[in-house]
Amino acid sequence: MKGAAMKRLMNETRLNTNQQPQPGSPNFVTRRHFIQTAAALSSLAGATASAVAADYAGKDKSGTPLNQPLGQDYVVVTQVPDENHFIHDPALTILPNGCLIVAAPVYGRKIKSRAIFVSRSKDGGKTWTKVCEKPWSEATLYVHEGRLYMFTQIESFKGVWVSASDDEGTSWTKPVEVIKADSARKHWNIQLGMVVMDGWLYWGNGRAFEDMGVVACELKKGLLNPEAWIASEAVVMPIPQEIMSGTFSDGSPMRCLEGNVVHVGGRLLVIARAVINRYGTANMAAVFDVTREGRTLALTFRQFYPVPGGQCKFHILWDERSRLFWMASNFPTNSLGLYHDPEIKLPPGKPTWQSLREDRRLLMLSYSLDALNWFPACCIAKAEKMTQSFMYPSMVIAGDDIALLSRTGRDSGDYHDADLATFHRVRNFRSLAMDIRPKL
Repeated sequence: MKGAAMKRLMNETRLNTNQQPQPGSPNFVTRRHFIQTAAALSSLAGATASAVAADYAGKDKSGTPLNQPLGQDYVVVTQVPDENHFIHDPALTILPNGCLIVAAPVYGRKIKSRAIFVSRSKDGGKTWTKVCEKPWSEATLYVHEGRLYMFTQIESFKGVWVSASDDEGTSWTKPVEVIKADSARKHWNIQLGMVVMDGWLYWGNGRAFEDMGVVACELKKGLLNPEAWIASEAVVMPIPQEIMSGTFSDGSPMRCLEGNVVHVGGRLLVIARAVINRYGTANMAAVFDVTREGRTLALTFRQFYPVPGGQCKFHILWDERSRLFWMASNFPTNSLGLYHDPEIKLPPGKPTWQSLREDRRLLMLSYSLDALNWFPACCIAKAEKMTQSFMYPSMVIAGDDIALLSRTGRDSGDYHDADLATFHRVRNFRSLAMDIRPKL
């Protein structure tokens, strides 16, 4: 590919390259994408040996939702101010007027600093404006009766706090501690699937990153009212020896976290990320039953269930129009490290499990009737290197599209310590689903 053809391809795979990123400012579109589709890679690679697989994959194939990313063109919402910071778990929501709001926690990598960068888009995510910065630790966004709320923490693992905004995220009320801090309970969670049922809001909220829990709010009493909130005890996810790979262990306490609440078949479930044997057993989720009697909230472990991407944070949404659940998650490619490429070199100081096995490159969209059995709809975005990532999705339904936020590692050199929060759009997402309803 030469000359005009090369220039045309580059122009087709990026947006508004004239805007330069400013530290801490979300008002630009990415200069370039670090991803190309398999077909584009084969065209650019020439006759090099490393291009053989990509060339084979791209020949004689038309583009489909499963062999090329449909949400690859992204807009940068938030960028870290420098290499000493990373983006933690960003949140996305949509207001009744169509305004999109993002809250992105920005942490210090080697220094103790934490802040929430709040950004807003009034044009469907094409451009973003940073509207405020708050010295808080975590952020989950929620809209109730047209009002914008943030579930946050002044310090990580210390209680549940709620703040409200009446001007599209520009200013916020003083946070109220609606569930008191408990050194043993260590309340924590992020933007995930929630359910409102019988006037109560249910939200997965675990004990740090080890055990699962749930909290609930009686909405008529008000989200800023501590008397409206209740919490379950944290529940241990058992890990039977039979499902352990027996290969990888580094003593990490990480087990069960980031649970989505779903209402299916008349039941409330929490479907949570399961970290088993340092990701050696991937694509597995923990399923819990949720029950409430009056102001007593309980969680019970039900079973493990194979959920694609269940080893990392996934986000489940219910769509009323399609009558389907939709999920964004990371499909792994090499969980046991069985695939070897002599050209892949470990970055200095990176453990093998981190650099070669925990794969957050492929962000996928799936759909389901029951929130347990999932069918792939499309690839949303694909990163090229194991040290890069599109991960920790937060998504909303915007008309016929899914609007999605990713915690994205592009130039940080670390798949976990993301340097960007990026906005993606999957258009006409409902057209990607087959009719999978059983019939007699």
